[in-house]
Amino acid sequence: MLRYDDINEISDGRLYGANDMVKADTGGCAGCSKCCESDMGKTIVLDPYDICNLTLGTGKSFDNLLTDFSVEIGMIDGIALPHLKMDGGCKFLNEDKRCSIHSFRPSICRLFPLGRIYNDKGFDYFLQINECAYEKRTKVKVEKWIGIPDLEKHTAFINKWHRFIKFEKKKVADIRDYGANESARIEKLSEETLREYAVIIGESDLFDEKGPEHFRKIKSEYFISGAGGSIKEVMKTVLAYFYLDGYDSIDTFYEEFDARLRECLAALRKIN
Repeated sequence: MLRYDDINEISDGRLYGANDMVKADTGGCAGCSKCCESDMGKTIVLDPYDICNLTLGTGKSFDNLLTDFSVEIGMIDGIALPHLKMDGGCKFLNEDKRCSIHSFRPSICRLFPLGRIYNDKGFDYFLQINECAYEKRTKVKVEKWIGIPDLEKHTAFINKWHRFIKFEKKKVADIRDYGANESARIEKLSEETLREYAVIIGESDLFDEKGPEHFRKIKSEYFISGAGGSIKEVMKTVLAYFYLDGYDSIDTFYEEFDARLRECLAALRKIN
């Protein structure tokens, strides 16, 4: 997810492309597992590619990963997304303090100590200078360090996912704003206008039964509650399309993702 720090304070001041050399190689992190043992909260956010890799690599479904407490769903920047459970360290760190899922570890883990910074055209990589405790890092090509097959396809996926997450956040914000605005509008209506409103929506009997102020409260809460329900539906829809349903193969992931993206966008547009 996005970092809100000043990029100049956390990086070496340079931006890198896939073919650039960067001082990020930790030599296999020999004798060091500090980042994996740290309580990193919700920072290791998992995208659909990560979940595809994790479920196929571990042989566990997404539900299994949740119930064995290695992954959890949290509110991140206002939306629900899965992330590694990192309180007390990563649950995939074995007794020898080595990564038990190294060949199919999440993208953020592959990047580290690199990060991504997004722009209008996509994103660049940057080197985090204060996060990695390993002091003998050497230069390595960014593409080699990340080690994802067909990085060009993966980069296209990351850009699509980033745009989709922005769309989801805006959708949630728009629904929340609409509910709040309608609730505030109801609160400001005069009693006469409120009665006219009740007639228009076919609830004049409720207005007469409850009285104007109780009716006002009911309708005000209705819009807030309705917005909350719609927001939950948006988040559940995203989780269902991209996380809950298993993927067939990592080799066909990008095609599966594109199909799910189209279907999910169509479903989200029906939610108001």
